[in-house]
Amino acid sequence: MERNKSELEKIMAFSLDLICTMDEEGRFVKVSAASGPVLGYVPEELKGRFYWEFVYPEDCGITRNYTEAIMAGRMVQSFENRYVGKDGNVKPVLWSSNWDAEDRIMYCIARDGSGKKQSEALQRSLEEGNIRYEYVTKATSDAVWDWNLEKNTLYWGEGFTSVFGYNLKEITDDIRSWTEHVHPEDAQAVVSSVYHVIDRGETNWKKEYRYQRADGSFAEVVDRGFVIRDASGKAIRMVGAMHDISERKKSLAELKQFAEDLYKRNRELHQFGYVVSHNLRLPVANIIGIADLMEAERDCPETLDFCIAGMKASGSSLDEVIRDLSTILSVTDGSMEITKEPIDVLEIIHKVKADLNQSILETQAVIHVPEGNYLLHSHKAYLYSVFYNLINNAIKYRSTQPPTVTILVEDSPESLVVQLTDNGIGIDLRRHQDDLFRPYKRFNNERKGKGLGLFLVKSHMDALHGTISIQSEPKKGTSFEMTFLKEK
Repeated sequence: MERNKSELEKIMAFSLDLICTMDEEGRFVKVSAASGPVLGYVPEELKGRFYWEFVYPEDCGITRNYTEAIMAGRMVQSFENRYVGKDGNVKPVLWSSNWDAEDRIMYCIARDGSGKKQSEALQRSLEEGNIRYEYVTKATSDAVWDWNLEKNTLYWGEGFTSVFGYNLKEITDDIRSWTEHVHPEDAQAVVSSVYHVIDRGETNWKKEYRYQRADGSFAEVVDRGFVIRDASGKAIRMVGAMHDISERKKSLAELKQFAEDLYKRNRELHQFGYVVSHNLRLPVANIIGIADLMEAERDCPETLDFCIAGMKASGSSLDEVIRDLSTILSVTDGSMEITKEPIDVLEIIHKVKADLNQSILETQAVIHVPEGNYLLHSHKAYLYSVFYNLINNAIKYRSTQPPTVTILVEDSPESLVVQLTDNGIGIDLRRHQDDLFRPYKRFNNERKGKGLGLFLVKSHMDALHGTISIQSEPKKGTSFEMTFLKEK
């Protein structure tokens, strides 16, 4: 360790080039003896002072840009600026720098930029920089790019192949190799944002957008770039890297959906608890009251008979509530596996008609079912429940006219859409829109019912990953439209 330290001190002492370090705020920390010939100051005059105190005023901006680029980890080739010596003379200085992120120190080598040595050093530095750049493109998993703004040519690193699947040998160096693969909906905003940074004299650019892979699909990417400018501030080059964030975006979307589902289930749980409490309270209270009456009138046969009948009725009511709640729990259990099979939709509807035949005859109902074969890969019991409850409701909540139910089917490669329209009493959607598919919600108290029909319809449609919409007006009837996605 001591030997290495001694050797380093000798190198700094005898090097013709200035060797120095700067902290992250731009103060000189260590300075070699060559600072005199190169910058015009001895080491003690530089240590602890900011570099820009000595930079020629016109070069302060470009020097800060390069410093920020280096500290940001960007690949920056050797650059030249001018320092004002103690004697007032302006000295051209050629710099080569590297930022150590762990130690938070910038290591710098500088030499006199005058004459032939300046050109030779610049050429060597450029070559070394390009070699380092090649190593960077191989080491990163991102798609690294280098845009020559003066020639309008674009170079892609090897990550362009691993990230997007393109063959670099088949990609031209034209800037269109990038712009033509940006998603059409994003292209204008993305390109505009790049030129906004360039034209306003800024250095850092970042944008999220969709970029087309070689297989035609689109990746979600975050693209970052850094603008390199010459001494006059003109943008001459832009380097950056594209990072595929498709999986991250997908995970965030799934997490958001999970949170929304959790919130929905929590809200339904509160409602379910209220329903359970409300629906169980009455039969339980009746049973307790009857038990008290039996205790008080145990010697009265008539009272005992009355109590037994009441007990049976309350017990039946309690059993019915429990069975209803069991049904609710079964259809809201998202963990239950659904077995699907090929089903003829019209066959299910005709089965429902047959099962409701008595009600159809009593009410003189007419059910219009189209002809044809409409196959769907679905769950038979759930599909039956959907049509049974909708047709049964159409008959139950009929107007003064005999009920008429018209069923239309629209078939496409992606989905099967079934429309069911009736001429019943209708629903006031302005009042009941939010309660349409909730359990125990009834919208007409003149007809008997539990308020579970539409709840079951919606629950089974959700389980089948289908959608249902409703249009209805009081005294004008109701129309339901159900969309069933086809499995590919």
